[in-house]
Amino acid sequence: MAERLLTPLGLCVVLTTRERGHAADLAREACTQHGALTVVTMGGDGTAAEAAGALIDTGATLAPIPAGSTNVFARTLGWPNDCEEALRLLARLLREGHQGEEMTIGRLVADGEERFFIVNAGAGIDAEATETVERHPRMKKRVGQLWFAGAIAVAAVRTRRSNGVRARIDDGAPFRLSSLNVACTRPYAYFGRRAFDLIPDAGHEGVIGWVGGTSRSLAGPAVAALGAFTGGWHLNSGLLAHGVSSVRIELESAEGVALQADGEPLGRFRHVIFEPATGLRVMRAA
Repeated sequence: MAERLLTPLGLCVVLTTRERGHAADLAREACTQHGALTVVTMGGDGTAAEAAGALIDTGATLAPIPAGSTNVFARTLGWPNDCEEALRLLARLLREGHQGEEMTIGRLVADGEERFFIVNAGAGIDAEATETVERHPRMKKRVGQLWFAGAIAVAAVRTRRSNGVRARIDDGAPFRLSSLNVACTRPYAYFGRRAFDLIPDAGHEGVIGWVGGTSRSLAGPAVAALGAFTGGWHLNSGLLAHGVSSVRIELESAEGVALQADGEPLGRFRHVIFEPATGLRVMRAA
């Protein structure tokens, strides 16, 4: 269907990913070898994130068509969650001459290893939960997002035994957090059709938003989860700190902290940097 709709509009090549990380190589190839001005991804947030990192400062526009499980990034840009409907809308926008616009995404460096994220990243509780969910794909398929909610509760109990992380926001003084969540778009995630707006400070050009737990109490994650579903009142809680960063967020953990980016568990790291990354052009549907 994608070829049928887009070939009359100048589709020059169709490339298929073979493994994790391949989407970045194909996005570069589309630009450098085929002269693509618009790169269309059909996949989930992971595929779109790989392509996004490769397209920064190329001038090419990313059009993320949702074909994954949650498709947070595409949905935040206004794309319908139905792949066929999104393709028809993309074809119409291209015929009408719509142009891409710049947006800020995130860059992280974990113990020297770089990657980009387009929705969110987390150190601590949600990263531990993501790791648990991905280790049990059958439960993920059978129970769905309730399995993730249960994994969050288990991770909150487990991380009480850790020392948390030493954080520094831009040029501020270092302070301790039990866990940290970072986002470059709103909402942080979706549970079905319902937005999970954990970091209302996110979504502004040139910055990334963040929220972190200030104590190891189990009340902190509970307040954050409830508030993210019901209007953002969690940001007024003394159990949480929040804000935006225009330069960098730096974390240090002597024991190593679990890390996730766009729902993918990355492992445990001692030194992590989050930064806003500019220069990406994206096609918005709304």
